[in-house]
Amino acid sequence: MVLVPTAVLIASVALVIPLAIAAVVSATALGLLQVALVWLLGIRAWPPPLSLVGFTAPGTSRFLTVLLCLAAVICSLGFAQLYTMTAIALGWDFLMPPELPAGLLLPGGFVVVSALALAVWTPIAEEAFFRGFVLRGMANRWGFAPALVVSAAVFAALHLSPALLLPVFVTGLLLGFLYLRTGSLWPCIAVHAAQNLVAVLTAWLAL
Repeated sequence: MVLVPTAVLIASVALVIPLAIAAVVSATALGLLQVALVWLLGIRAWPPPLSLVGFTAPGTSRFLTVLLCLAAVICSLGFAQLYTMTAIALGWDFLMPPELPAGLLLPGGFVVVSALALAVWTPIAEEAFFRGFVLRGMANRWGFAPALVVSAAVFAALHLSPALLLPVFVTGLLLGFLYLRTGSLWPCIAVHAAQNLVAVLTAWLAL
């Protein structure tokens, strides 16, 4: 309830300032809000015991953790590609994922700031909120399967784009399973960061 109007408000910033600056500002602000909500609603202690939301070493072996991360990235990107191809084949333009807008990244060496905001900070904040807080809290009360589905649906809905609902929902399922399987946020952050980095590199190469 707090995140949706905040996301809309912050997104409107792009109407009055350059898109690249707006992207960094919105990613930073939303991330800070998500981390603040995790602390306020879930931790409420200082210094915060980060293990409560999953900032711990994976409970799986290093080999299995890497294998699960690779599988999650491949399945997520693969489904997104299949979804896009299906939307094109059916002529359902309204379900076509939006292309990355021109001017998304800061110019020159400042592109590093965009990469840090979009491919490092955003994955950390979103995984702490959606997996470490929402999914973990629901799983404790409802059990694994309902929590996985509902948390993935919330994750998709808060991306505020009908065309992204299904692919982001599937990504949420994969990240949720990864979190519950490894018991750690770090693999989820790595997968989330890898996907966002693909988008950042795509936008950068298009400059």
